[in-house]
Amino acid sequence: MRPEHDFLLSCVRTAFLKDRTDPPLALPETLDWNRFVGLCDWHNIVPLVYRALPAVRPGAVPPAALNRLRSLCHNNTARALFLASELSAILNAFESCGIPAYPFKGPALSVMLYGDPARRQSKDLDILVPKERVRKAIDCLDSLGYGAKTSLAGARLAAHRRTEYELQFFRHDGKLTVELQWAVVPGFFGFDHERLGISSTLEKRDWNGLAFPVLSPDETLLMLCVHGAKHLWCKLGWIADVAGLLASPEPPDLTRTFELAGRCGMTRLLCTGLLLAKRLAGSSLPEHVSARIESDLMAGSLARKALDVVAKTPLNPDVDPARYLFYFKAKDCRRDQFLFAVRLMATLAAGEWNPSVLPDVLSPFYYLFRPLHMAGRHSGPILRAMARK
Repeated sequence: MRPEHDFLLSCVRTAFLKDRTDPPLALPETLDWNRFVGLCDWHNIVPLVYRALPAVRPGAVPPAALNRLRSLCHNNTARALFLASELSAILNAFESCGIPAYPFKGPALSVMLYGDPARRQSKDLDILVPKERVRKAIDCLDSLGYGAKTSLAGARLAAHRRTEYELQFFRHDGKLTVELQWAVVPGFFGFDHERLGISSTLEKRDWNGLAFPVLSPDETLLMLCVHGAKHLWCKLGWIADVAGLLASPEPPDLTRTFELAGRCGMTRLLCTGLLLAKRLAGSSLPEHVSARIESDLMAGSLARKALDVVAKTPLNPDVDPARYLFYFKAKDCRRDQFLFAVRLMATLAAGEWNPSVLPDVLSPFYYLFRPLHMAGRHSGPILRAMARK
């Protein structure tokens, strides 16, 4: 691992230390400060690192790097205030249209964890709505000046809603992207958040006259672990979110969170997220929980894979077919692994269906070619990834 990544991990751990009497952070002998600051921004942990830097001995951080981080923090504060205001406006519009919705991550999560939208780094807004309300939500966003790159209506919208889980909208002035989601992960992942009945556990968190609906800490922890696993935990900000939730004034009830995870077959993903928070951010866990996650050898293997991905950042694992092997191993049992493989082979991605090529009545034929497409496109990289194990 390069020194910039080592020091980045040290800053993450220091940011969550409750005892500030520890010795100052040790700087690596050689450190590319430009690359370090760039990594902080890419991992969405600029505010977290800036708070940890006082633990470095005075004068050790070059003024230019400190000024860049300070400038990024100021920009993030302004961005966070803008996001919080816009999120409130969108949620109010949805409520007036009778659309149940709640934000995922973004300023609402920051308010939940730290009481301040500027304490974590966000670049866009993620809003979850019921699948059957997507059309109405699209119309509502359109009235607010948001538009999608491609027009979806009728059969095309139905196909997209069935095969995908989100749709991006862009504000007319280009200042903001809203990801309208009806699921947290693709269908082949096998996680249906609606089965947990989490919409009935929403709580209101107030900040500066604004109110954001958030999930209870138990459900939030599970959702964060599922989302982080989807991206192979490539950004340290997602691990910091788990650590921040565990250290928050209202931490999750881990016993109940494990019950929720077991109900939807996501126990190993939960173990992996907790393991990363413990090892990389120094999160404190009850002894029985630590023993449980440490005894899951596969969760340990997945955590090491995630650390390997972090060491290679910046990169985008979402385009690496080897991620399917990670998802496969993350399943709790053989049955879930088999079902995952079946769903993966049967779920069309957005680029694999095109209503203009076949008429609607023949669209089921796309599914017949899905296994052949997957085998031709991904079998080589996946086999090479397995051979390296």
